Amino acid sequence: MTVTFEVPVRNAHAISSGREICRAIKQSDAALRQAYPFLYHQDWICTIIFTSSLLLMSLFSYLYLSGYISAILTIVLIALPLSLLHELEHDIIHNLYFKQHRWIQNLMFTFIWIAKLHGSPWYRRQLHLKHHLLSGQLNDAEERIIGLGLPPDYKRMAVSIHPFGGLLVSDDISKDAKYLNLTTMKLHNAPMALIFMFITRTFFIYNFLFFIYFYLNYDINTLYGIHTFYPIIHNLAICLCFPNLLRQGCLVLMSNACHYYDDIPLNTVYYQNQILDSWYVLPFQLFCFNFAATHIIHHHVVSQPFYIRHFTARQVKDIMIKLGIRNNDFGILWRNNHYTIDPEEDEKQKLYGKYWFAACLLLGFPLYILWDMMVMHKSNKNIFKLIRKKLFKKNIKKLDNNINNELTTNKKIIDINGTVIGSDVKQFNTLVNRMALFDVSADQVEEVSAAVVEAQ
Repeated sequence: MTVTFEVPVRNAHAISSGREICRAIKQSDAALRQAYPFLYHQDWICTIIFTSSLLLMSLFSYLYLSGYISAILTIVLIALPLSLLHELEHDIIHNLYFKQHRWIQNLMFTFIWIAKLHGSPWYRRQLHLKHHLLSGQLNDAEERIIGLGLPPDYKRMAVSIHPFGGLLVSDDISKDAKYLNLTTMKLHNAPMALIFMFITRTFFIYNFLFFIYFYLNYDINTLYGIHTFYPIIHNLAICLCFPNLLRQGCLVLMSNACHYYDDIPLNTVYYQNQILDSWYVLPFQLFCFNFAATHIIHHHVVSQPFYIRHFTARQVKDIMIKLGIRNNDFGILWRNNHYTIDPEEDEKQKLYGKYWFAACLLLGFPLYILWDMMVMHKSNKNIFKLIRKKLFKKNIKKLDNNINNELTTNKKIIDINGTVIGSDVKQFNTLVNRMALFDVSADQVEEVSAAVVEAQ
């Protein structure tokens, strides 16, 4: 993949501004904790949020099954506590709760994994910590899997809306992110992906057949066992699958709209995010806990819990904007997440970016069946590919097994003799590549966080 734009320089302003933002965030955090000492009890707060979210999901499901609330309201209400569980999962990945009790973290991971019906939290830990080391680079697998760098077309919409839409771009990403083993990733996603797709596809097939039977004046319930089997599928779809579809779609749309990609320097947090807090995206922010407005805070200080981050974001927003952090850059979508702005096209691209969110809201979710057909087609191709390899007795372990290859960054500087010239961050880049090539355990989270902060 070629770099279209000139990479911004890792200059003194970017470094000093990043450090100043970090100081402001930490000062705001300390002041907030001093005013409300109970915020120091992070383990207890985590337990309360975790338990309350599960209870709320159970309550809303009960109200729906008892006929007190409609299906649409149920989907919306359950998506809200699900967004809290996602934030808890993210904080546990960064080892912010129960550091001395790893079994509690694993227990919470298990419940969250089931509730979200998505990828394994243990595998996501590997990708997410590498995302902080490689944010915005060609080998930032986690963000590219959710659409970072794609043009705003039907493919990006499919990747954004479908919970497992990353399958559509995973082959291309693995060519740049050599540490990404596609077989391993698919195996970790398979359990919940199969459950999610079985429930949703059965739901849609039943309703499609229902309309056909109704048109032909037949009763679909005359089919053997359908009256006992389908109600279970229907309730699981309304109470679990569709709330996750709404939550995941909103989260991905916000995430891939607030990260910059490809033409930013390695290890420079200053260029990695923007502040996206316009009223225009509030419908999406509602179901991902205001992600796009606060995620930049997390990139600067990864050790801050999500509930404190939202108070801090409001207090340091003016400082960040004064230092040059971008705010509500809707043109990011039409630039394929590139940082470089064309002044002549900027206003038009910002308008098109707003149209993109409107299209996702009005068309993206209603066209879910189309995106699911694309994912199913890609999945079938992958299955046939594996079968062919097996029939020809090829070693499946060779599939994307390039883990010992050196990670590539955006650009290598080569002198006239053909040798690679080291940069001022060469030692840190070596650490980045070493840690990104191999699994990052929970015990290494502090080392990763400290390395990211030091790089600023």
